Amino acid sequence: MMDSEAKIRAMRDTDAPGIFEIYNQPSFRFGTLALPYESFETVRKWAEPRSPRDLHLVADLGGRVVGAAALRPFYGRRAHAAEFWIAVHDDIAGKGVGSSLLAAIIDTSDNWLNVTRIEMTVFTDNAHAIALYEKFGFTIEGTHRAASFRNGTLVDAHCMARLRPDGSAHT
Repeated sequence: MMDSEAKIRAMRDTDAPGIFEIYNQPSFRFGTLALPYESFETVRKWAEPRSPRDLHLVADLGGRVVGAAALRPFYGRRAHAAEFWIAVHDDIAGKGVGSSLLAAIIDTSDNWLNVTRIEMTVFTDNAHAIALYEKFGFTIEGTHRAASFRNGTLVDAHCMARLRPDGSAHT
């Protein structure tokens, strides 16, 4: 379980250094599409909301950013759906930060934005992330073969999604 002092809150501009630290951990790069040697400015822009509908959160432990997440709803005929990302500092991994961030994303999606489908891709060898997503009702919908180039080799990625379980999303 997450340390009782950690809290989930809206991301602030002043959180950029903590997000930059997480972004530059080898484990983050290994599990995402991040490249080595990204500049602070590039990471800061990546973490900024792209639209007013975006939800950007951090897990704050005594003033230190130990996790971050974003929900990015789509538009038009995909307005019922959104994508997300989550990042957790290596020092606190496995302590419930990812679960707390994902719970906040799902609560906002279900109860405030009327998002009925949340989706993402995840490398097939990222067992910890896949287990987290499955714990929250995400299922693997397919696999993208040779989806990304990582560490000198092509790797596969699962596309996963969660449909709101109240039956409001048609399958």
